[in-house]
Amino acid sequence: MIKLFVTDLDGTLLGMDHYIKNEDIDALKWMIDHGTPLTVASGRMDHEIAEVLKRVGVNGHRVSQNGAFVYDNQGQEIYAETFEGNMAERILTAIEKEPMVKTVSTADQTFTDKHHEWVDIISEQLFHDIIIQPDLKQEIGQTIFPSKITLNGQEADVVHAAKNIKETFGEEIDSFISHETCVDMMPKEINKRNGIRKLIDKLGLKPEEVACVGDSFNDISMFEMTPHSYVMATAHDDVKAKASQVVDHVHEAIEDLEKKGLLNKKEQAADV
Repeated sequence: MIKLFVTDLDGTLLGMDHYIKNEDIDALKWMIDHGTPLTVASGRMDHEIAEVLKRVGVNGHRVSQNGAFVYDNQGQEIYAETFEGNMAERILTAIEKEPMVKTVSTADQTFTDKHHEWVDIISEQLFHDIIIQPDLKQEIGQTIFPSKITLNGQEADVVHAAKNIKETFGEEIDSFISHETCVDMMPKEINKRNGIRKLIDKLGLKPEEVACVGDSFNDISMFEMTPHSYVMATAHDDVKAKASQVVDHVHEAIEDLEKKGLLNKKEQAADV
């Protein structure tokens, strides 16, 4: 039986301009009412996930910034991680010449060193403003403690940058394309799979009791942890190859689980 349903946000549950389909909202509420808890796992910050849950009108566990922060549905912190030592500074130095906008995220803020048209584009999709900090690099480790560093730009630049980052840092950090317009760099072993594992360990669940849905490269790690994985039809072919089934909408994944008899009934649900 599925005892936890995990959904990504951007490109999966959340469309452009923060749009969420009514069919997806109804399906999530039905699923929760019938005993299967929800988790949102996203590259976004925790307060942004909380805002989406509020707009949907449901409660849920939260795995934010690709697994850097994990909270249960009561708001209790389960896990938190930021870059150690001078790693963030090393990354910023390595990506300095990339023709893209660099943003640095902490637990609850996003910084960049100068204004650019891409900053306005990114801000439109966030639930908070990006802070312009001209002395960003100098403030790393002093007043700014990064949990995620992101390059934002055109798809071709994103692909090229992702390759360069892998070649430069290898296994020192985790990096992946989280959207066609951005590549995220995370502390080592910080990804959605490991964030979800922190959560299910606390809940006493097994990976095979988890179902998940996503659409991008940063979702592959969670696809690989469970046989019940769904990927959006709009995803890159390499991402689709890692999931068990392709769907067009989140509600289709929930409906498929229900048809297979894998969702908990209310009277059978564990208190998670």
